[in-house]
Amino acid sequence: MSFISNFESLPDELLLEICKYLLCVDVLISFDNLNTRITCMISDYYRHVSLHKASYTQSYELCSKILPNIGTQIRTLIIDNCYSALQAIEFPKYFQNSMSICFPELQKIILVSFRPDPLLAFLKILNNLEKLYIIDIRSLFRVPTNQQTEVLLALLQANNNRLTSIYIDDQSSHLNPIKKYLSNQITCPNIIDLKIEISTICDLSILFTIIPNIHYLSVSIHKKDNLDNINRIFTSYTLNFLNKFQLKSVERSWYLNELIILFEKLPSIKYLSLNLRTSDINLINGEILKKCLPNTIEQFHYAIHYLPEQIINYFEIINTWKYICSITCLHNPIQNDYMYLHTLPYTSFNYLEISSSVADSILKNQNSYENIQRIHVDCDFTLAEAFPIIGYCRRVKHIMIWLHETDTHNQNNCQKQAQQNENITLPKLPCLRRLTLVGSPPKDLHHMSTILCAAPNLFRLDLNYNTLLLLLDNKDVCKLLQQRITALTINNMSSCSTNVKKYISHIASIFLHLRNLYIDMRSLNITIDLIVLCYFDEFSKQQAPLISLCVDGKPSNEMKNDAKKWIINQRNHLQYKEFAAFFNEKAVLLHIQIFVFAMDALMLRTSCQK
Repeated sequence: MSFISNFESLPDELLLEICKYLLCVDVLISFDNLNTRITCMISDYYRHVSLHKASYTQSYELCSKILPNIGTQIRTLIIDNCYSALQAIEFPKYFQNSMSICFPELQKIILVSFRPDPLLAFLKILNNLEKLYIIDIRSLFRVPTNQQTEVLLALLQANNNRLTSIYIDDQSSHLNPIKKYLSNQITCPNIIDLKIEISTICDLSILFTIIPNIHYLSVSIHKKDNLDNINRIFTSYTLNFLNKFQLKSVERSWYLNELIILFEKLPSIKYLSLNLRTSDINLINGEILKKCLPNTIEQFHYAIHYLPEQIINYFEIINTWKYICSITCLHNPIQNDYMYLHTLPYTSFNYLEISSSVADSILKNQNSYENIQRIHVDCDFTLAEAFPIIGYCRRVKHIMIWLHETDTHNQNNCQKQAQQNENITLPKLPCLRRLTLVGSPPKDLHHMSTILCAAPNLFRLDLNYNTLLLLLDNKDVCKLLQQRITALTINNMSSCSTNVKKYISHIASIFLHLRNLYIDMRSLNITIDLIVLCYFDEFSKQQAPLISLCVDGKPSNEMKNDAKKWIINQRNHLQYKEFAAFFNEKAVLLHIQIFVFAMDALMLRTSCQK
């Protein structure tokens, strides 16, 4: 009589619900080839494979055994170099000459947190994949200016020019098509759908010449420029097939005549989304703007940060839009120096970048931001300034709060406001996964507990070194951090005091469940060897389940020349562990069964399970 386990007695529907709590790598390693029923049940995991958070030993088992066996079923593949450091380098070693044989049905690849050199190496192995049309790049690391054009062209021309869609998210490095690095009249007619981050309007004009057959284009421009005449950089070239265009450019100040010149290059445009900054009152006047829009427009989404050069008459602005489309206008009638105007519904953008000075006016538009996934709030002194805005973005996944301390005249008012906000609360934020604090330490750092209590699924925290040290003085906050945070980014570690070992020990004693740690030490004038070893030792003492430790900074020559030898010389017990080392000008990578570590990133990675 055959024996049926309690587990197998459960219906497929319930087993698949259990699988939702596991990583894809856990499901594949645990259930692959177990029996016919389970294999059929997890067939969707064979079609859409994610290596997200795979440990070193899991990556080895997947790449050497499981993926070659299920490769013909894989349609989507995610390679994650963020929470699974070294995948970018290790994966091509297994499949560098066999991608088209192992993955003949592959249609889409998602690459997370790649550095430029590993990305270029990876793109070279994508040959003759007949069904691969889409590459999605997320959180691409800093690409040097002299390498940006090379990386961009490698993407556009990958897989023997078969790609049609390339998406580069807004957390990625700029990839500028710089003219001096381009061959004459180079074009990529295969690309019909592109999302990209670039630096200036000049880069946009060059990009237009490279992608003549583009249908859908989303562009973020990140820097100001000194152009006095935009007409000089745009030639008579037009994008005749472009019918959907999204432009985000909130660093440079736009003028209406510049948009008119841009519209002339888009004769077939139907769906237009603009997120801009301006001091030109014509760009917030609905009647004037409507007259300048192309006649082909069927759908128009508009968001604009207005920094006026004169006093704002709120009601006059609203009236200009009365017969055009539904809009909302967020402003502070007291300060009267900033306005955020956007069309309704706010559906074309999944992000919201806004000043906390208009927080009160958001109350009248509380249903407009339900689908926002990322928020960037500019504040003066306190976290609580951002709370009214955060409270109406209940599905947000990533919050960035930037504290400027620029308005010194308003500091007393902010302190009074902070006292009034002592009892402020936030609604539940079940989708929030990541919180980033940038700039000066907030005056109400204790309100971190308010955010942590509202976000039960928050696992990643990014903040400055000095802010972190202040945060660790709050026992209530530390208790929550200990329970929640598994990924920590420490930015701007710019000094190395005599108490640094004490501070690192304290950090390790709080973040007991930490799996991923990144420290930015580029501002230090000394080599980072001793500090890296200190982090290594302190987290080892706490038996933290670290998968990766990544450090940007200045390595010693010993670390550069032979990273494997360096760490063995420093920690002799590691000589009995299996590991490999990798180094180039941008990274040193050590693969160790217990730890893996890398530099320019210097990364330490464990083989422990989730």
